[in-house]
Amino acid sequence: MRPDGSYRPVDLEGFDFTVTGGVGTLVIDRTEKRNAISRPMWRALPQIIANVDADDSIGALVITGAGGHFSAGSDIADLNVPLDDFWELNSTAEAALANSRTPTIAAITGNCVGGGTEIAAACDIRIAAPGSIFGVTAAKLGLVYPAGPTKRLAQILGDAWARYLLITASIVKFEKMAELGFFHEVSDNPLEAAQALGERIVGLSRLSQVGAKAILDGELAEDTQPPRWLDEAYRAEITRGQEAFFAKEPPDFGFTKTAWQTGSEVGGHGVPRRG
Repeated sequence: MRPDGSYRPVDLEGFDFTVTGGVGTLVIDRTEKRNAISRPMWRALPQIIANVDADDSIGALVITGAGGHFSAGSDIADLNVPLDDFWELNSTAEAALANSRTPTIAAITGNCVGGGTEIAAACDIRIAAPGSIFGVTAAKLGLVYPAGPTKRLAQILGDAWARYLLITASIVKFEKMAELGFFHEVSDNPLEAAQALGERIVGLSRLSQVGAKAILDGELAEDTQPPRWLDEAYRAEITRGQEAFFAKEPPDFGFTKTAWQTGSEVGGHGVPRRG
């Protein structure tokens, strides 16, 4: 953390990080290995995500790769470890990204294979360039993927195509992944498109965004009443939204992602902090 509370993890080996217009960009930067992700990089990801989530000046997070490739996946040289060790490291990092309070966008070019496909699948939104390629090639190595990332891939592609990728270890071309709905937008410059989308996301309600993610992730059950703090936050946020709508002005929302209450707090009566 910097003195102003902002997070700038530019000193992490294998990653670069910048913030522009309220949008953080995390770059996987190991171009000599097509951005293969080392064990220290997998280990660092949960803390990177936690610190980005703790920084209310960052309203969206873009993940991309350097040198024309997203990521070739886990560094194969690092895989000679007990399977439970690999599962714990890999699934912890993937879950941290998937459960981030900050909206996440994968900007994909070139190779997006193995752990690269896994990271992209864990993001909320995916933007890909024509010519990018995808696949989960664990069966070429004798590797068994952990349950969380495997099931998430099936949620996105459907069970049939997740099985195809995992069993055949095939490299799947851009056109087929587009047909399967793996990515949401196509762009010749995914990073530029992701930055523009991120800036639009920054201008929207954090309460709506974090709330939607919490519901989709099962944090707020369908058959429960909203806790009092959430109702109070909603009343304040909807008032600002209505005022802006009728005045035909951009809304100035006040809810911050760090004000979202989790765990035992969900049933409490605290009033969320205002940014």
